[in-house]
Amino acid sequence: MIQLHFKLGCMDERAKQILGRRVEETRRDLGISKVDFCVATGISRPYLDRIEDGTANFTLKVLFKIAPALGMTVSELLEGIE
Repeated sequence: MIQLHFKLGCMDERAKQILGRRVEETRRDLGISKVDFCVATGISRPYLDRIEDGTANFTLKVLFKIAPALGMTVSELLEGIE
C-alpha cells in the first residue's frame, strides 16, 4: 500500500491564511466546536489552532480528514486558493 504524504510546503502565507479562515468559518457555521472537530478528524487541538490562524503547513492526509468533517471535498476546500 502506498502511503499518501505530500507536504504543501510551497503554499504561501496568504494561501495558508485563506485556507485557515475558510476552515474556521465553515466549522463555526456548522456549529462544530473545536473539541468535536478534533475528535472527528483525529487532529490535535494545537494543530487545529495553527491551521485556523494560518500558520500550519498542511499535508494531503490532513486535508482529506478536514474536508469531509466540513461536508466538503478537498477540491471544494481549496477552491480559489492559488
